[in-house]
Formats: sequence, structure tokens, C-alpha cells
Amino acid sequence: MGSRERRRASALDCSPVTRRLYHDDSYLRRFDADVIAHTTFKGSPALVLDQTAFYPEAGGQLGDRGTLAGVAVRDTQELDDGTIVHLVEGELPAVGTRVSGELDWARRRQHMAQHTAQHLLSGTLLDRAQAATASARLGESTLTIDVTRDRIPDAELGAAEDLANDLIDDDLAIRAWFPTADELASMKLRRDPKVSADIRVIAIGDYDFSPCGGTHCSRTSQLGSLRITGTERYKGMTRVTFTAGRKARAELFTRDQVLCSLASQF
Repeated sequence: MGSRERRRASALDCSPVTRRLYHDDSYLRRFDADVIAHTTFKGSPALVLDQTAFYPEAGGQLGDRGTLAGVAVRDTQELDDGTIVHLVEGELPAVGTRVSGELDWARRRQHMAQHTAQHLLSGTLLDRAQAATASARLGESTLTIDVTRDRIPDAELGAAEDLANDLIDDDLAIRAWFPTADELASMKLRRDPKVSADIRVIAIGDYDFSPCGGTHCSRTSQLGSLRITGTERYKGMTRVTFTAGRKARAELFTRDQVLCSLASQF
């Protein structure tokens, strides 16, 4: 094993802890960091940094993309031991190099909007339809929430959507922090934490409190609007498809153009 390979193995064997800058500021777009290791992820070359603003895929939210030292970052993932790896295209900067990173901001901004929208809709589905969220997937093309109720009347879905949009219009402040044990004990969390330590909470005004490590908007008005676009039965539950943020505007504008075109043809 050469010196560089030994250095890589040593860095990864000690399970490097990358400081998660997005926990301090979800709106941080550019940052500097030191390369502390090279590795691979599913056969692809990857970098490990001492700190990063890139969010690794988790909790239904996709990993960030952008650039590091001018090299394209095509994905960000987290290993089982908590190591954050940045999958890059091109030559890897050497271990010990100081690099500048920049997020694909339009993509991250949409991810923040749809993740916050998911929290909000999960809360209103529980409130108006007695449908608790089992899981969520915020994909490239489709946003879904699976809730533990096999059939939900349209009126209840409509009530949940209306309440979510009322809360968006109310411009509620959104807070993300690591509460003390006493603070945590006093909160009514919408779901139980998946970890037992370093529990991070996202609070949407006084309406919804949920443990989450993801990135979120700072106010509900930044979502613009939220729309439930469909439902289907799935494994004894209901899968709710929705849209929000820039994605919602684009889809609604496209639909309006199609309808106007069809109307003019007829």
C-alpha cells in the first residue's frame, strides 16, 4: 500500500466527523473546507471533507450537487458510520488541500421547500384526516407521503390542503435547533425521534414540531403554495402525491398552457 492509500485508509478507519454547516445555516451556498480523505462510493470516486454545506441523502431528501475546487459534485451520500462522502467527476483534489465548495442553489432551494412542505402536509393530514405519516420520499420528479390510513375522503384531503396553505399564508417562522433534554421533554413531537442523542427539531411556528436532520425554509411563505395532486392505495396505506415551491409553479403553469392550447384548438 502506497503512502496516499495508507493516508486514505487511516482517515476513514477513524470515522472522520464532518462538521455539518447546513445545520447552522441552510442558506449557506459557498464554503471552504479541507480534504481529509479519498474513498469510493459504489465504485465512484469520492471526497471526505472536514466540513461541508452539502446535504447527504437522508430522511427522504436527496443529496446536494454543486462543485468543489471547480470539480462537479454529482451527489452527496452518508455512510453507515456517519461519514459524508461527496461523489465527484474528474480529478480528486489531494488530501490536505483547501477547497472551495458551491451548491447547486436552485436544486437545494427546491429541496428545502419540498421538505418543509412535507412536514407541513404531514401535520395537516394528521390534524384534518387522522392520517399519520409512515414515510416520505422527495424524489427528482415525484413527492409522496405514505400515511397509515387506507382510504381518505376527498373532503378530508381538501381540508388538509386548505389548512397547509392557510399556514403558508400566515408566514410562520421555522426554527431548526438541538433542544436541551428539558426542552425536548416539554415538546409534543409529531413523531418519535429515530436517534437517542443529538436530536434536532424543526418547529413550524407553534403548529408542528418534528425531529429532523434535513434542510428547511426559514418561513412558511417561502413555499408559495402546496397542492395535493393525487392519492393511491399502497400496502394497506394511502400514498399522497403533492407539489410545492418552484416545482408547483412550473407544473401549474405548464398545465395552464396545455389547457389554453386545447381550448384554442376546440
